[in-house]
Amino acid sequence: MASLLEDGSWEIQGRRVTFPVRITEASAACATYLVRTHRARPLVAGTGLDLVSVAGRTPLFLVLVDYRVNDLGDYDEVGVAFLARHRGRVGPYISQLPVTQGFTMEAGRALWGLPKWLGRAELSIVGRDATCHLTDDAGAHVLTAAIHTLPGRLPLPLRGGLSALAPRGDEVLVSPVRARLSGVRLGRGGSVVLGAGHPMADELRALGLPRRPLLTTIVDRVAFDMDRAESVPR
Repeated sequence: MASLLEDGSWEIQGRRVTFPVRITEASAACATYLVRTHRARPLVAGTGLDLVSVAGRTPLFLVLVDYRVNDLGDYDEVGVAFLARHRGRVGPYISQLPVTQGFTMEAGRALWGLPKWLGRAELSIVGRDATCHLTDDAGAHVLTAAIHTLPGRLPLPLRGGLSALAPRGDEVLVSPVRARLSGVRLGRGGSVVLGAGHPMADELRALGLPRRPLLTTIVDRVAFDMDRAESVPR
């Protein structure tokens, strides 16, 4: 059970979580696709969010993350996000976020309104290749993904920030993230095989996910801080 304490920190499963929540060691892979905006729009209906659209297409991000050292434990995560807009802010709206540990599931839901649910992921991110076989907690196949990049890495580390957008009831939670990336590789190689009958797989299938990503990215070392969510009226 998650409880908000008087000092603004949270107690989750007997552990106290303070802000900013720090992720100090992780690796990540991302495949970026362009999907038809009219197919994705039902996913944000009634949330107060608008999808960013260029020539009738909206960016979709399939993200794989191997978290090793951070305030929420050691776990794997698979995310599906869209670029969205709310009251002048532009940031990722995450529609699906299976994770492999219960603590981070409860924390993500309570602190930032993220749609985390328990799954099982056989995840590998090594060099220019990343693979993931994702099932739900009952063992039903959700997806199998492969992400590949070109051999070279960008010569300098990158720093940046974004604000995650998470609708919850009559509000939108806006959560600032400050990230530091090193060992960044880019490419266009990747594939996704979807399971049958699972809601996340059905959601991706209905979007008409292209066979080839627009861009792929693999990051050897990811660190970021995530601040307290700001509640903004829908």
